[in-house]
Amino acid sequence: MAKRTSSIDWPRIELEYLAGEDSIREIADRHEISDTAIRKRAKAEGWSRPVRTANRREPERSPPPPPRIDPEAPRDHAAIADDGRGLVGRMLDELDTLTSRRGELEDIIIEATDGDDDDAKRDAMMKALSLPSRANTMKTLALALKTLNEASAPQGKKAAAQEKAQEVGRRFAPIGPPSLKAVS
Repeated sequence: MAKRTSSIDWPRIELEYLAGEDSIREIADRHEISDTAIRKRAKAEGWSRPVRTANRREPERSPPPPPRIDPEAPRDHAAIADDGRGLVGRMLDELDTLTSRRGELEDIIIEATDGDDDDAKRDAMMKALSLPSRANTMKTLALALKTLNEASAPQGKKAAAQEKAQEVGRRFAPIGPPSLKAVS
């Protein structure tokens, strides 16, 4: 392993850590050390970070839940597909927020599970933030959106023509079998 040529400026790192303006990862990148080293040093020396609220954006309020649907009343397929697309859109927004705030969420998880003897809880929470988990969620949402779009797609030409014929009436209905009439 290569030896470090420059020394680590721990007093400066401590000041930045205690200021709480940047994430631990940002501080680590700036000083070219690992964020784990900063966390270990902070724990060993009892550094305490303030809760970061100035940089956080207030989460947008979610819309109110839709009104209750009567299970006896039939629903239009297009309305069901529109509701599903709206739900997929909101879930994609949540995934985007999770991905953009991943570093902060990891810091929160580490701080919340700091005193735990068992690392299983931390590992499970970190796994939920991992790239494979987020990629699988994205894949599932894309498949759901594709299915919703296919289900609400307009029907084929033949089925549309048959439906139109039924609406217009007997004029386009198929001709039945010939009927025999007696001539007198």
